[in-house]
Amino acid sequence: MQMLCPLIPDTYRAKCLRWGAVLALTALPLATVAGPFEDLEQQVVQWANTTPAFQGRNMRVAPLDNRIALQDCQQKLQFDQPFPIQPSVRVRCSQPQWQLFVTLTNGTESASPNRQSPMGPALHKVLVSKEMLKRGTLITPAMFVEAEMPIPGMENQVIVDSKLLMNMELVRDLTPNSPLRTYDVKAAIMVKRGQEVQVSAGQGQGFLITMRAEALQDGGLGEQVRLKNSESGRSLIAVITGPNTARIR
Repeated sequence: MQMLCPLIPDTYRAKCLRWGAVLALTALPLATVAGPFEDLEQQVVQWANTTPAFQGRNMRVAPLDNRIALQDCQQKLQFDQPFPIQPSVRVRCSQPQWQLFVTLTNGTESASPNRQSPMGPALHKVLVSKEMLKRGTLITPAMFVEAEMPIPGMENQVIVDSKLLMNMELVRDLTPNSPLRTYDVKAAIMVKRGQEVQVSAGQGQGFLITMRAEALQDGGLGEQVRLKNSESGRSLIAVITGPNTARIR
């Protein structure tokens, strides 16, 4: 860019030239002022190479939108994968505070032209696991914490009320910080076939009898199951009241 300066004394000419330099700088594209993303992309790839979800895969960062302007981070950048079902990495800076979502692709895949905005997608309240939980685990509210994260396409599938976790068990392994979805759980099996069950009878009728019995089938809370008295060998029907406990009506 050129700026014409009139033939005036040197003092005014110097001011004119300085203003011309400022105008030239502000006319540069935003990507030039904000600086390149190469260092950020390298750090994301290095982090992904040490993360089990991405190890063994030739990952690269999909090109970032040049219109994104990020301030230099004064602290060490933090990386995580807040929604494991998607190949996205969240980059966070604490000083100044900002976050950026970047997409990872396999080295052989073409990059998508679509970009995430610096603010990221809409956040939703979810329940995430504190630690690795195995399939078949009888879950409790204490195993989860509330969090906010993007859940595109899963808004109606996540569980947000911890009260719904009572007497439920996992049907698949759940990794730490994973959002709990409705299809991850089912009514817990409180009594399993072949296990010993403590059976009570007469409760609320002025007497109480307890006995041991063997479960002849699986059952959940409130279900009727067939049992066999461990002493007499007689079959009986009882309602499951809790883990390995039942009551004869």
